[in-house]
Amino acid sequence: MTYLQSIILGVIQGLTEFLPVSSDGHLVLAQEIFGLRPPNPVAFDVLLHAGTLVAVLGYFRDDLLKMTLALVGRGGADSAVRLRWIWLLGLGTLPVAIFGGLFEDWFASTFDSLWWAGGGLLVTGTMLATVHGRGAIGRDSAAFTVKDALLMGSSQIVALLPGVSRSGSTLFAALTTGIERTTAARFSFLLSIPAIAGALVLKHRELLTMADGQVPLPVLAAGPIAAAITGWFAIDVLMRAVRIGSLRGFAVYCWIVGLSALMWGVVNGIGS
Repeated sequence: MTYLQSIILGVIQGLTEFLPVSSDGHLVLAQEIFGLRPPNPVAFDVLLHAGTLVAVLGYFRDDLLKMTLALVGRGGADSAVRLRWIWLLGLGTLPVAIFGGLFEDWFASTFDSLWWAGGGLLVTGTMLATVHGRGAIGRDSAAFTVKDALLMGSSQIVALLPGVSRSGSTLFAALTTGIERTTAARFSFLLSIPAIAGALVLKHRELLTMADGQVPLPVLAAGPIAAAITGWFAIDVLMRAVRIGSLRGFAVYCWIVGLSALMWGVVNGIGS
């Protein structure tokens, strides 16, 4: 694995993790079609997620600081809402933690499939097209409920499959139940923090093995650094798109890439 390969995969991860186009799906396509396959694809994918974790922590630092202040009784007038969001974020993480842990090996096996990636992108595109333009008026952060948190959290389960976007599925879950779109996007991004952190903890042994002579540490570091930089940019792009309710372009993109991936598989006899 070279610096260039690591950086390319990092850029793909950073741009597609927060844009609703599925980072995992794009990484599978990059590995399958362009041969950009690290020694341990799943472990390296998790390492790249560490870079995007840095991006979301930095972008939403004000929200996270205010939540922290609320925990120590210095949250001001919105303290109760912020404390409630901390609890709801924890609750929303439970479904994917449980299912991801129980079926970890099966989900990991789908990362070798171009068909899962292509089909998942078609699903993502359909979800985004369905909620395009929704959420201009809806329930705000103060009206966020336990049901909302569980629904958005549960939607992350299907996003464990390559091609199905985590941000896309959580936005779909929120906007179809009447949550205001910027509120939905904020909760979706904050919900990614425990999900990514949990994956890093679960895969720490694989990461250590990968760093132990398989790939030089500077090469490994190049990927997550690139993911962090491009991830920040991607968050800003999606937040702007959500504010104006414009998700159709992402839907069309997912359909085009998904269909192209399936056609590539047919033409090249992959999986046949």
